[in-house]
Amino acid sequence: MMTKKIVFVVVLVGFLAMVYADGNAKDLPMEDIENQLKEKTNIEKMAKCDNRNLMQFFGLDYEQYESHIFYKGKEALSVEEVLVVKAHSKDDLTSVKDAVDARIASQIKTFEGYGPEQVAMLKNAIVTTKGNYLFYCVSKTPEKYEEVFKDAI
Repeated sequence: MMTKKIVFVVVLVGFLAMVYADGNAKDLPMEDIENQLKEKTNIEKMAKCDNRNLMQFFGLDYEQYESHIFYKGKEALSVEEVLVVKAHSKDDLTSVKDAVDARIASQIKTFEGYGPEQVAMLKNAIVTTKGNYLFYCVSKTPEKYEEVFKDAI
C-alpha cells in the first residue's frame, strides 16, 4: 500500500513539474528569437514591420510591451504574418491576445467572399503564449514557425 502512495506522489510531482515548466520561457532578447526565425524559416520573404505598423494592424502601442517583432506578407493579398510580443508580465498578454483575435476575425471578414486560400490560412493561424511571450503566425506552415519559436525560448 505504501508503494502505491509513493508511486502516486512521484507521478503527481512529475506531472506538476511538466505543467509548470510549460508555462515558463527563457528570458531572451527579441533579436535572438528573430535570428532563429531568420535561420530556420522563410520569414525574410515577408516585410519587417515597425512600431507604427503594430498600432495600425493590431491597435497595440509598442511602448506598453517590453519588445516585439512583426513581419507581414509583402503582397497586397497576402495574409501571412508573424508576431512575437514580449510583455512585462503574463497579465499584459490578455490585451495582445484580444488584439490578435480581432485581427484574425477582421482578416477573415475581408477575404471571406473571394479569398478561400487566405481564409483557410487564417483559420489555421497559431496563437500561443509561453511565459511573458505571445506568438502569432498565419502561414502555409505555421507549425514550423511555432516550433522554431518554442525551441528558441
